[in-house]
Amino acid sequence: MTDVQSDRDVRDGVDALLDRYAGLSVRDHCVVVFSPDSREPAAWLVAGLKQRGLSAQVIGMRPLVDYGFAARLKAAVPDPESFTGRLVVFTLERDTMSHFAQLLHVMQQFGSDRCMVVRIISASREFFEQALKLGPEELSARNATLLTRLTKARSVRVRSKGGTDLRIRLDAGRYDWISNRGVWRPGGFTILPAGEIATYPAGIEGRLVADGALNCNVITRIDTRLGARPLTVDIADGRATGFSGGSDEVRELVELCFRQPHGTRVGELGFGTNSGIGLFIPANSHINERRVGVHIGFGQHNQDRAVVGYEEKVHLDLITDGAELHIDDDTEPVDLADLRVTGAEHPALVRDEDITGDCCGFGYGELTDPVAASAIG
Repeated sequence: MTDVQSDRDVRDGVDALLDRYAGLSVRDHCVVVFSPDSREPAAWLVAGLKQRGLSAQVIGMRPLVDYGFAARLKAAVPDPESFTGRLVVFTLERDTMSHFAQLLHVMQQFGSDRCMVVRIISASREFFEQALKLGPEELSARNATLLTRLTKARSVRVRSKGGTDLRIRLDAGRYDWISNRGVWRPGGFTILPAGEIATYPAGIEGRLVADGALNCNVITRIDTRLGARPLTVDIADGRATGFSGGSDEVRELVELCFRQPHGTRVGELGFGTNSGIGLFIPANSHINERRVGVHIGFGQHNQDRAVVGYEEKVHLDLITDGAELHIDDDTEPVDLADLRVTGAEHPALVRDEDITGDCCGFGYGELTDPVAASAIG
């Protein structure tokens, strides 16, 4: 891709974010919050706001721990009593999701119906170039097509050209489904990149061949793509029983995650639905997780503690490059790469958009990959 084309794609992504996802108007007051690793993406966003004649308050934040952030955020927003418009807060981070409580406090001050918080994770050039090509309406339609079938299903068999063959039991009556589609709803955070549905499998066994990428809440700088060296994981009774393949760096990271107390447990069954994402990227990124395919999350789960009674600091997603779903006894499989959107209405879900804002169930940045420690600090 030429630099000119890349810059054009970034501008198109900024336009999509502001128009299709945020739906900005001249009455909105915007605040752009960024961590140090997302300075350039924040600058692109601010430039897009200025082109629309919209001013924005811009504040920096330290990821995870920043004792002065609440005061800076308070100074950047208008008085909720006298301000009559809508407050739109964009947060941009690359490796973390930070300061849930402070952002929730602002939302509660303004009222959930006139405050929108857009949480951008994996903030990068690739986020604007690829992840925003489909709008929330398109992603919602794709998610609805799958959910209307999977929430009624008892089982699904997942196969891929790379060699994945997993037999999975489903129980929508017990385990919540999550639909990340970029659609704002009052009282919730809008998490981007969007394009995923996920649940907790009632049972899972077989072989996972992750030939797409990995995504993990371990801070790392390794190349997470797995196409050249796929990672094979055998699963029995809901746990990884062994793995092979991958590069030396990938294996070391997987071993780090699997050594945790509940690191080998399957805590998530996820389906990427964002067909606008054309390529897996090197970074440890949710962009890869949203790309069309299946991802199996090991470690921390995505359910309420009362339903799944363990907690784990680590969450490791291993992602396939595409997949076919054989749902119950249907003879015709569903090809995720060639999904025929049905126009079904999106079902009402308890965890729609994963509105707590913690899309991996237990925060970010809890561990550090020893492979990348020198590069980080």
